[in-house]
Amino acid sequence: MKEYHLWEQVKMKLAQKLSGPSFDTWFASTSATVDEDWLIIECMNEIQCEWLQTRYGELISETVREVFGRDMRIFVSVHGERQRIEKRLEQRHGVPMTFRQYMTQLEQQVDELERRIDHYARIIDELLASRPIH
Repeated sequence: MKEYHLWEQVKMKLAQKLSGPSFDTWFASTSATVDEDWLIIECMNEIQCEWLQTRYGELISETVREVFGRDMRIFVSVHGERQRIEKRLEQRHGVPMTFRQYMTQLEQQVDELERRIDHYARIIDELLASRPIH
C-alpha cells in the first residue's frame, strides 16, 4: 500500500480518537512520507510541529504502530523543510543524500565517539588503579 494511504489511515484513526476541533487543528493539514522505517510528518508551521511532538507524540506512535504493524521512527518537520535540508546536503557532500541517510550517518559517528570515550575511560581507570594518586 502506498505511503500516502497509510498516513491517511493513521489520520482516520486519530480522527476517531480525538475531538473534531483538535484533529482539524493539529492533524488535518499534515502529510507524511515513509523512508524505510522512518515516518516524516510534515506540518504547516513550527507551532504545529511542536504541538504534535509534545502533546501527541505517544498517540501518534501508538496509532502508527497499529496501521503499519511495526514501530517507526517518527520525525516532525515543517512542510518543505526536509527537501531543503536534502538539497543542502547534496550541495555539501556532492551526492544526493536523504535526511534519513544523513541522520543515520550522524548516529553512527556518535556511536563511534561513545565507543572511543568508553575505551579511553577504561584506560584512565586502569592507570589510576595501578598508580593511585595520594
